[in-house]
Amino acid sequence: MAKPIYAGSYNNRRGGRWKTVFAIIIIIQVILVGAYLLYSKGKKNEPETAEISAPSVPDIAAPTPLTPGPSPIIAKEADPEVQAAISDARSALLAGQLADAKAKLDDIVATSPNPEAIKLLGEVNMKMLKSPIMMPGKEYYAIESGDYLQKIARKYQTTVPLIKAMNGMETDTIRAGARLMVYNGNFSIRVSKGQNTLDLMAGDKLFKRYSVGTGKFGKTPAVQFEIVDKITEPPWTRPSDNKQIEYGDPENVLGTRWMKIVSEDHPEITGFGIHGTWERDSIGKQSSAGCIRMLNEEVEELFDLVPRKTSVIITE
Repeated sequence: MAKPIYAGSYNNRRGGRWKTVFAIIIIIQVILVGAYLLYSKGKKNEPETAEISAPSVPDIAAPTPLTPGPSPIIAKEADPEVQAAISDARSALLAGQLADAKAKLDDIVATSPNPEAIKLLGEVNMKMLKSPIMMPGKEYYAIESGDYLQKIARKYQTTVPLIKAMNGMETDTIRAGARLMVYNGNFSIRVSKGQNTLDLMAGDKLFKRYSVGTGKFGKTPAVQFEIVDKITEPPWTRPSDNKQIEYGDPENVLGTRWMKIVSEDHPEITGFGIHGTWERDSIGKQSSAGCIRMLNEEVEELFDLVPRKTSVIITE
């Protein structure tokens, strides 16, 4: 009988077939590994989340400024009558008559805002806030079963640190039936780029003014934002290489606190926030990459006063 025309034995032919299958598998694996490496490289070059990324101004068209927007409180020089009223308010403060001092200063700031009166009003408001003296926004809350500080803070749109400071608390422990002093002053924030000031408002009244640094060349967007996240001792991502710089490193420019802000009307604006700084000479001028920077001790104070969802309105 004639031999089959195929070369080699059946076993050899079956072995050649498996070699072909194995080679195809190797090629597919090489392709998948290459695709994964390309994907990973692309992900590495993407910016990290805003909570730890460097504040920067996105490459977008400038948003339309708020119209008309709340008018900033512009300080004026005091005439003799106003100066006398400021002196009376200071005397009341020194005498411990905080409510009387506040009433006088509220009137002065509302009619003839003066730098001295504005500064004094902030001091009086902070003293009253953390004292047993009642003021607009302060009330007592009877603790109920199942309550805890975070729950109470959410109910009154305030913060746990403020509740603890107002009640002289060292721990978070509370008991049902006890009373807590709480504050629901409806805080909001207004930033003036022209004056480089941040005004903490309680309703429609000035509560305290802070001097701040804003973006160089007007880079801070003049739109309405909202605080969406708050971080203590924040890390920072260096824009040049996306390397994360931990808190405490001299290169970290975010200071001791970071409050991330976003705009519902302009979701394309990202990476902005209110943060601290060790560069004290950068305050009171356009000095940042676009964020609002404050002295560390002052951003720490503000951090403990305002909760998430606080409105931040920036004007020219």
